[in-house]
This record gives sequence, structure tokens and C-alpha cells, in this order.
Amino acid sequence: MEYWEVLDDNGNPTGEIMERHDKKVFEKGFYHLGADVWIINSKNKILIQKRSPLKRLDPNVWAMTGGSVILGENSLKTIVREAKEELYIDINTDNLKLITRFKTGNVWIDTYILKCDYEISKMKFQEDEVSDARWATWEEINDLVNNGMFIKNRWEFVSKLLKEEINEMKSASNTEK
Repeated sequence: MEYWEVLDDNGNPTGEIMERHDKKVFEKGFYHLGADVWIINSKNKILIQKRSPLKRLDPNVWAMTGGSVILGENSLKTIVREAKEELYIDINTDNLKLITRFKTGNVWIDTYILKCDYEISKMKFQEDEVSDARWATWEEINDLVNNGMFIKNRWEFVSKLLKEEINEMKSASNTEK
């Protein structure tokens, strides 16, 4: 059984611990912490993964890599764990950049960017979590969102920040030439 630290409406720890998906805690208006990572490659494409049809929430839709922070972890450790479990990739926390923290539903989300190239052909998907992965442009993800094929309550909070990061990467690349 996974346990989560309970957060208040401002994202601060309450000192309470809950079992994963304990609805009683959420009825009181408390939250838990989640972590997402948006991986951008050298071609300025974003790694997305298709959620397994076995997922309870949002099956068969595309998403970024991430998950809930379990008791004893911080959001950085969660990113490393989730990437290894779901895609069989290793992430160095020194390369993660926190871009925002936002609240959606009953979760506070720490959102990171990682600039890195991974070969999808070398990934191994955790069957009950992920069914596919691919590199997508900002515009392709925007289309998935508009067509209801991307996980809810994420893109609207980070799309502007991601576009800024991609534009900075393009500018840096042009400056180096």
C-alpha cells in the first residue's frame, strides 16, 4: 500500500498521512503532492507517453511522465522513480529544472523540465502504466489536448512555460551556429 503526505489548500504539509486514494481525506479539502517531468530533446520535441488501457484514471490518453509523491520521497525522487518504472530510463536530478507548482483537483504538482535525448526503442514500458511513447512537437500536443486525447489538467498550466523553454533552446542553438 502506498502512503501520501496530506497537504493543505496552500500546499503545506498538515502532518497527516493517508493511504493512496483515501476519499475521506479529500472530502476535508486536503491534497497530496504529485510530480511531472516534461522531457525536451535536442530537436525541441517533448517526450509523451500513452497511458495504459488498464489505468483507472484517464486510460488510453497521452501524458507526460509523472506520478504521486509517496511518503519518504520528494518530487525529485518521484520523477526518477516514475521514469525508471514506467519507461526504464534513468534521470539525473541535477539536470531537472523546476518550472512551476500548481494545484489541480486534489493534487499539488511540482513540474520539471529535463533537456535530454532518449531513444524510444530502448525504453521498456510498464504494462499497467504505459502502452506507448513518442516525441511530439508543442503543436502536436496542443492538438491532442484540443481533441481530448491528452491527460486533463496539466497542459493548460505548463504549455506557455514549455513554449518559452523551447524558444530559449532554439535561440541558444541559433546563437551557437
